[in-house]
Amino acid sequence: MKPKNLKEFKALKKRYETITLEEITKGFTRYEGNLVANKLTGFGHCASCTLCKVKCERCVYLLTLDSCDHGINKKTFLRIVNANTPLKLFNAYRARAKHMKTLI
Repeated sequence: MKPKNLKEFKALKKRYETITLEEITKGFTRYEGNLVANKLTGFGHCASCTLCKVKCERCVYLLTLDSCDHGINKKTFLRIVNANTPLKLFNAYRARAKHMKTLI
């Protein structure tokens, strides 16, 4: 099966690699990691995910025989979900990008 969202997957990986700590913290007085992650990258919801918008059922993550939040993808997914400080979210994005590199 050939993924339909490889271009978007690579763009999202690049975004995770280049997002700055300033972007994460800017404008937030009360930090909520998952909400911030969603606003900055579409993370966490099929309706906003840049990969799901193209073709969720033909996603690059499915080549791992798991979804974006299960199996070998779960650890980095949960790091983003559970990030409770800007620095933790920043590091979680970097870890997710590193993991994404192993998939393509």
